[in-house]
Amino acid sequence: METVLFLTASQFALILARLLALLMIAPMFSGKIVPVRFRAVLAVLLAVLMTLHQKTTVSCFVNSMSWTDAGFLSALLGELFLGLLLGATALLFFGALQTAGTIIAYVGGISFPMDGGLSNDAAPITASFFYLLGTAVVFLCGGHLLLMDAVLKTFAAYPVGTVPSLVELVKTLPDVFILGFQVSVQMALPVLAVILLAQLGLAILNRVMPQLDVFGLAFPVNVLVLLFVLSLTIGGALMLFETEYEKVIQNFPL
Repeated sequence: METVLFLTASQFALILARLLALLMIAPMFSGKIVPVRFRAVLAVLLAVLMTLHQKTTVSCFVNSMSWTDAGFLSALLGELFLGLLLGATALLFFGALQTAGTIIAYVGGISFPMDGGLSNDAAPITASFFYLLGTAVVFLCGGHLLLMDAVLKTFAAYPVGTVPSLVELVKTLPDVFILGFQVSVQMALPVLAVILLAQLGLAILNRVMPQLDVFGLAFPVNVLVLLFVLSLTIGGALMLFETEYEKVIQNFPL
């Protein structure tokens, strides 16, 4: 009886490590908006449910039935890394929202590059706006359920206690980063194209009527064009992001 309880507790610890690592960095569950206690409680509850549906295994123990065994510790590290990898995949792709918002802000002239790094405090208002709207759209379309479904599939592909080939999984991160950058450019492209046309129009107006203060007109024109085009295209941009997000999560290498 004690052996069964020990193996069950060990399996619960491994499952909890994978889920906790995921929920700590997954974009929809991380950040200051979601309290750490909520993420921890959610991980524990999900781990309890998963433990009830997983077969008890002893394959992770090599030398002794102890939590200090090298096999168990290596399996625990593998579970942590696998959860971090899945969360990082979603996190990298969610960067497309902030990248698109930053591009639009800089080109539209409502924000300027600062020496604040990539922290959220230095991000333009449009970057935060895109990020919050994108998160809301993903939740409304069931993107959080897709992420949980991908986690469940990882338990089928990589059973608890086995150390997967993490090198092959890490190779997918550059592809996700490139796809996220491509999607961010596609989301910002309508605004960029119309602002470019507006700038060309102002340049032609300056040649025709040099007495006008075209430089003074450039800023309000850019802002008005940005707001107008953004109001027309933001729905399609967010749906494009949500569609590509589903593909990224569903195609996670298993």
